[in-house]
Amino acid sequence: MSTLPYRICAWLGFAFYCFVGMGQVNAQELSLNLQALLERSGRDNLITLIQQGNINIGGVLQAGNDNSAYLIQQGNNNNAIVIQVGIENEVQLQQAGNSNSALITQWGDANLVQLNQTGSNNFSITQIADNAAISITQY
Repeated sequence: MSTLPYRICAWLGFAFYCFVGMGQVNAQELSLNLQALLERSGRDNLITLIQQGNINIGGVLQAGNDNSAYLIQQGNNNNAIVIQVGIENEVQLQQAGNSNSALITQWGDANLVQLNQTGSNNFSITQIADNAAISITQY
């Protein structure tokens, strides 16, 4: 598997660290269970993130317009990385249980992904096209 997602998360983490270091965000306002960095560029991008449990990591990078990402992670040690480049892309991710991992990358316009995982599953989705859709459920 490529190390690109981990490099992107490291870069996003560094950017967040610098942002906190400049006094823009009070680190005490963040929950200890919430280990997420959300970055957005463009207009009308929407991110909803709910994490419950310990050591859950969610990272979202959006470039373009009208992109949406909905993430829910419950349990412990769940990881989700979502990268969207384009217009009107949407991701819905729900992971319940422990040690789930997902990487979703979308390049193009009007792509849709819905992923549900329960237990200890790993999945990677890459869509490079317009109007592509995928739905995956794992137990």
